[in-house]
Amino acid sequence: MGRTAGLSVISLFFIVMIPMTIVSAEIYQWKDSNGKIVYGDAPPSGSDAKEKKLPQQRIDRPVQDTEIRSAEGRSVESRTESRPPRDVSIIIYVTSWCPYCKKARDFIGTLPGVRFVEYDIESSKARNAEMLAKSGGSKAVPLIDVEGTIIRGYNPSAISAAVSLAQKK
Repeated sequence: MGRTAGLSVISLFFIVMIPMTIVSAEIYQWKDSNGKIVYGDAPPSGSDAKEKKLPQQRIDRPVQDTEIRSAEGRSVESRTESRPPRDVSIIIYVTSWCPYCKKARDFIGTLPGVRFVEYDIESSKARNAEMLAKSGGSKAVPLIDVEGTIIRGYNPSAISAAVSLAQKK
């Protein structure tokens, strides 16, 4: 029993400490001997390294029907009447090489009666600028716009909820 308790304590220590190291990670930038910019978590001694603050990335979680928000951040209320899925306007911004774009496209294609427009942001500067405006400057794809409800990344439950909510608008 002593050995089992010891292993439990060690396991608990690692479970608690690993997330703490991730949270406290620092990124430094410096120039190497060839003049190239290098990034790392531990700069070499005697370097002119500067700590870099990285922007926080927003990760959208699956949302409930009552939690859907418009692109402006306002809460969108549900209504009882429903309109057909074909009347819901969906725009998906993609790249040709992104596997999550393909998954999102395929998923939206499986929604009964739903039609969507797809824009490749690499082939159109105007569509790329449009996507950046809707995403707040984020270049991540896919970006899905369901009548003003913006979904970043491939999230089937959020897509379904946004389509369902748009039907009730």
